Amino acid sequence: MKLYYLGPEETFSHRAATRMAKPEEIPIPCHNFREVFYKLSQDPEGAAVVPFENTTQGPVTEVMDLLAEYTALIAVECRAIPVHQHLLTRDLTTPITRILSKAEALAQCRATLNHIYPELPLVAVSSTAEAARIAAEDPTVGAVAGESTAERYHLTLRRADVQDVQGNTTRFFRLEQRHGSAFSRARSKALPSTHALIYVEIEDRPGSLMDVLKPLRPLDLTFIQSRPLVGEKWKYAFFMELLIGNSGVPPATVLANVREAASEVRVLGDYTITTQPTVPDASTTTALSSLRAMIADIDATLIRSFAGRRRYRLNPSLYVHAEPVSLDALAKAFAFGDGTDQTRLLRRFYLTTVVPYLAARGEDADPREALYADTEVISALARRCRFSTKVIARKRIELAPELRAAAITGDPAKVEAALLNQAVEDKVLARIVAYAEREHFDVAGSSPEAAVRHLKALYRDYLLPLSRLIQVYVILGDGME
Repeated sequence: MKLYYLGPEETFSHRAATRMAKPEEIPIPCHNFREVFYKLSQDPEGAAVVPFENTTQGPVTEVMDLLAEYTALIAVECRAIPVHQHLLTRDLTTPITRILSKAEALAQCRATLNHIYPELPLVAVSSTAEAARIAAEDPTVGAVAGESTAERYHLTLRRADVQDVQGNTTRFFRLEQRHGSAFSRARSKALPSTHALIYVEIEDRPGSLMDVLKPLRPLDLTFIQSRPLVGEKWKYAFFMELLIGNSGVPPATVLANVREAASEVRVLGDYTITTQPTVPDASTTTALSSLRAMIADIDATLIRSFAGRRRYRLNPSLYVHAEPVSLDALAKAFAFGDGTDQTRLLRRFYLTTVVPYLAARGEDADPREALYADTEVISALARRCRFSTKVIARKRIELAPELRAAAITGDPAKVEAALLNQAVEDKVLARIVAYAEREHFDVAGSSPEAAVRHLKALYRDYLLPLSRLIQVYVILGDGME
């Protein structure tokens, strides 16, 4: 099954489509809104996600006109998604000469950008993703786009949240082909519809709009927008959204009275409006890109603790013999266990797996200092492991269809494969090498180059897979909506 949206990938429409997709649906990018509507009209089993209204810039008039034109399509779901616009560039030092984005995105940020960069032109392009692509090739170009676009095109966040209005939100409709009469689907839904969107054409005479509005008095009118009728001078149609959930008045009765006062009335959809939170709860209030920056800080601390431990030898006599622990068991402890289990298993993991990468064999004359260094490393490792649960909490908001489908299978290997982002992990490994070189990382009896290679192998073979497995078990343990 196909889910059409305005492409390319990493636009806000793409992000909305991935959030609203059903497990079996494959998002299909389209070049423009008309292509979205046309393809859906030819696909009885398909669906589409389109933006309808933004809290800063108002309705998307092209989508409204296409809703009026394609009478076989109907809105069945509405989701309000917060929109965070960021100014992205290839680096932080090159002066920028122009700022690019989709026209609607620039309009949402115009006042802020004109204040910060009054001399720079704001240039509209086909999409936020296209702006990011150009910025990735030209360091003098700034792009206004979302955080996932920055990650895809390897851009740097130069200014965060440049939208003029904080709380900037866009409503997206899920469209399907019309089946059955108006409001018939509400009876089969788990949650009854709370809103309905209607299209009304009125006669060109004094008082005609008032005659249409009078029957609507029992209902709350939450949205009204006029659109000119093509080819008919000074004649208009109206899009009206009605709150039908708690009125106590049958919507069909209200519509029958409206039809008596209008030349045409058509129901364009009935749905419940849900709000997509920026984050799942107050404990995870940071966007994914910022969480990754925080992980970078944690890794810097961890490398410093590793560098501190490298001054000492293994000192095996300090410890009671410890049995190795599998990554699987350790990951489950951080996903489901309490602090006691986490500390106990992490200590075993550290003694049997981590320390051999850091220290040369043998005993120190005074091994007590090594104990303090061990404590520092274990604490930093625990912090990194626990932070993995914050990262997956953010990823759950933007679950791609393949990750959602993998989670439904309950197969840890499939979930891990869906979570794996090799480009991000390669960046982490490059960062680890840079941190280690900065700390002059070496081990007694080993060259600095070999010590850095061993540290990179520790991350590649153990720490990064451990972080992924923690996320896998959090996903499987929480279940999927």
